[in-house]
Amino acid sequence: MTTQIMSDAACPRKRVSENRRMSILPRYAGKHFLTMERLIYTVMREYCATYKGGSWTMWEIPGGFVMTPDLPGTLQMCHGENYYEGAMSADAAGITACLIAFNRMAWHTREDRFSDLYHALREWTFDHPESAEITRAID
Repeated sequence: MTTQIMSDAACPRKRVSENRRMSILPRYAGKHFLTMERLIYTVMREYCATYKGGSWTMWEIPGGFVMTPDLPGTLQMCHGENYYEGAMSADAAGITACLIAFNRMAWHTREDRFSDLYHALREWTFDHPESAEITRAID
């Protein structure tokens, strides 16, 4: 499989190849990799009532990684705990789900690796085309 590099302005990322997918979560989450993966999917279900599962693409970014669902179109996202309601691409929805999951993992485990993942992804997100919407969703 060829390496795909996607560049959204100043947001370069590298698609994780099929033969490396199984190693990415353990690399970044250690012994918590299954919990973190499940949490990312759970957050997506919490925020997007129409999300019913599916395949996700993994991307490496400077200092970390992100997962995005392979879904077409715009997703309606809503969460009562922070009063967020809005629409975003599946790409932005995956970024949002990962940011929230990384934050929850940091609080739950108290391991710096999850704070580091959160801050690397948050920093990377500043240049994303939907940065403002992602920020609203995680605020």
